[in-house]
Amino acid sequence: MGLDRALHALPDDRGTENAVRDVLQLMSRHAGEWMRTTDVSRSVEQPEHRVAVILSTLVDGLVLRSEGDRFRYDRDSIVDMDIRRFLNRSEAHNRLAQNNLARYRDRFGQR
Repeated sequence: MGLDRALHALPDDRGTENAVRDVLQLMSRHAGEWMRTTDVSRSVEQPEHRVAVILSTLVDGLVLRSEGDRFRYDRDSIVDMDIRRFLNRSEAHNRLAQNNLARYRDRFGQR
């Protein structure tokens, strides 16, 4: 159970990972507040259908609570630790990708 279970249930692509990262950051900042799918979608600038799938998957993984179309993150030390670990790993991956792209451009130029 938890964030790992939810992440394994989602597609393993960069766009989904970025959307999950944005959703988790938003929900963590608004811990204890109910948010609708449309509000989350608008805040993270992702399509509503993608956000709905992510939110539902996070509920199934017991990361978020839901009531109808409203979702809430209740602080939990174990889940917080999982979220921080995921966010750190995602940020490290982004930095690595950007560094690789910069080195490629330095070596071969902009094409």
